Amino acid sequence: MGLRVAAAPNVDDETREEYRRIYEEAFRDFLPRANFILVLTGGSEPEILANAGDYNILLAWPHYNSLPAALEATAALRESGKFAEVIQLEAPGSPPPAGRVERILRVVELLQKPPRLALVGAPNKWLAASDLPGKPDVAINEEEVYRKSLEIEAAAEAGDLLSKAEHSDFGVGEIARIMAYAKALREAAKNVDGLTLGCWCFDFEKVSLRKWTPCISLAVLNDWGITATCEGDLRALYSAVVLKRLSGKPSWISNVNSVGDDVLLLTHDGAPPSFGRYSIVPRMATRAPAALRVEVPPGLPVTLLRVSSDLKKALLLKGVTIEAQRVEACSTQVAVRLLTGRGRDVLRAGLGNHLAYVLDDVYEEARLYFERTGATVIP
Repeated sequence: MGLRVAAAPNVDDETREEYRRIYEEAFRDFLPRANFILVLTGGSEPEILANAGDYNILLAWPHYNSLPAALEATAALRESGKFAEVIQLEAPGSPPPAGRVERILRVVELLQKPPRLALVGAPNKWLAASDLPGKPDVAINEEEVYRKSLEIEAAAEAGDLLSKAEHSDFGVGEIARIMAYAKALREAAKNVDGLTLGCWCFDFEKVSLRKWTPCISLAVLNDWGITATCEGDLRALYSAVVLKRLSGKPSWISNVNSVGDDVLLLTHDGAPPSFGRYSIVPRMATRAPAALRVEVPPGLPVTLLRVSSDLKKALLLKGVTIEAQRVEACSTQVAVRLLTGRGRDVLRAGLGNHLAYVLDDVYEEARLYFERTGATVIP
């Protein structure tokens, strides 16, 4: 880790040290997280290779054949099995593109520390293609989480959620138990990247007993920094965690309810409240408390993902939100106009129902991650 300088043999030590000082200061916050190599000139390929580590970010500019040297060395590093990515600087001494650097570092950290997942309870019975061999890393007893939630106060959290809602069919007392359950889940999932819950949304007997469903519990957890999804779908959870870790923003999963040539309609009984204006409404079918009807604004970037059971395939799409033409389905409905791929790619991929998505463009970073792991990216 740190920053090294590579140049042609004729570049003197004073010049090397000058640029080392400039970029050690400019990259101070990034240096502990990867091996940075500043490429001053062409002819520096041997020094680049000699200074390489397992995870390398090469910094190059359009002058002095710096970029050609970086590209040549990157090819050799990748062929040897090392991670190498080039970030182009505008000119010698110019500041780093901080956002781009941060995104690449998140890919590096994801490769170094793959997602750790928890399953709460058991997957819902209708899931036929949503297991992930080797996962979960942690199994959590759902009944224990429920019992602990009964000892937790969450009126303040319920009041806050209600105060920001456009409308609610339920009051603080009804929502407090749901928020207490979210707090109990958060406590149970301290040492994982995310959790998926085998929920009782269509278990009419359990809904009658508990008198609420956990849709909102899972939705708010994502805004609390914990990736949380429903139904026990481990493939969807893995996908959501990848998007969250690459973007730094909350992710979510939804059913694919309609596929057009370049438009997808995603539906679910909720989404993180931060995704848009929301109302608190009865849960579909059972009419129990509660679901979030979130109105996601049009014009937002979206990255969508679904992995295969062996993690060797990844359906990866990029789009933008548009106004949704509602169908008879779950409360939150999000329409996405695809900018990469087509609707038929979702049908042909055959990777299952839920698509994970994040309201951000991390398409290139996700592609880089999966290609590095040896997966085939679809389309």
